[in-house]
Amino acid sequence: MLTSIVYLLLGGLLAIFVHITLEKVIQAQANVAQEANISGQQRMLLQRASLFATAYLYSEDIAAKQTSLQALGTMQANHQLLLEPHYSALKNGLASPLSPELQALYFTSDNNVSDQLNAFGEQIYYALNLQVKQGDTKLDAKALMEMAYTPLLNSLNEVAYEYESQDNERMSTLKLTQFVVFWLIVAIMVIGFIVIILNAKKQRKNLAISKILNVNSEQTNPMFNRKAFELSASKLIATARRHNETMSILAFDIDRFSRILTHQGHEVAEDVLSHVAQGLLTISRESDYLGRVADDKFVLLLPKTSAAQALCLANKIRAFFNDMQVHDVPNGIHVSVSIGVTELEKEDSMLQHIISRAEDALRGKENQGNARVCMA
Repeated sequence: MLTSIVYLLLGGLLAIFVHITLEKVIQAQANVAQEANISGQQRMLLQRASLFATAYLYSEDIAAKQTSLQALGTMQANHQLLLEPHYSALKNGLASPLSPELQALYFTSDNNVSDQLNAFGEQIYYALNLQVKQGDTKLDAKALMEMAYTPLLNSLNEVAYEYESQDNERMSTLKLTQFVVFWLIVAIMVIGFIVIILNAKKQRKNLAISKILNVNSEQTNPMFNRKAFELSASKLIATARRHNETMSILAFDIDRFSRILTHQGHEVAEDVLSHVAQGLLTISRESDYLGRVADDKFVLLLPKTSAAQALCLANKIRAFFNDMQVHDVPNGIHVSVSIGVTELEKEDSMLQHIISRAEDALRGKENQGNARVCMA
């Protein structure tokens, strides 16, 4: 459950991050769209300023002059607005936000839109403020019209096209990002939902198993009671026979347990049992099955394990308990175990037959003392 919560939390944080990122992308997109719109206006303002300036030169209509000056002023303000991020970045020692293509259009000698606009503005102001006629001929407006339409208009067309092109590219990128992010979030939520369902099923299964277990259901290799152990053993025996695999059993006998129970009491005896069970769980492998088949009897089922391998593990377990320090054992009682070892045989059909064979091996060598390992 904790894993599911963490997973969903990460998904939520990702969604928030994506939302913030998209907000920034959308804002940047809005800025670019505004720039594309303004650059498109420049062409119209250029034509408006030049046409009404020409009209004024021929008719001296004050309204035409004012219209031309208004268009020219708006055009220059737009130009400053478009280039302000560029100059601001350079002033602060940063890279220009303008693309190399736009910088080439604005500042290189091939186009140099900035210089052309300045020259056009000066020409307009000169024409509109001219008071002296040269002979009987007014200032020729043809040069003014040619400058407005060739090459300045072409340069402004290229600038507008470049802004629109970048606008389209960013819009395509934004749409792709939105598409990917949407399905990424959907995938995260679906996977998270599946994980929650699987964890819930696993939790229900563990709770059901815990009713027949003696230890916490979350333990890696829990200790089964006799009923659960017999169920698991039956399946393992059938699997071993079907796949022609080896399987061994270790039967444990706690040395002097009856004496401990008689002289130390039930509570101390329970502590000893818990101590032995915990020790066996600690040293056994994750693939092993530990069961408590009687009050003081433990059995360890070893799938895919030969008798020789089981014997090695039995000696390791015996040494584990023998090497226990006094402060590691309950009530300072030194606990040792004797172990009977046997391997699954062809004629074995019931778990109890196998356990009995291992226990018989132990009883047959009781004269060898405590902490003994006996092979059946």
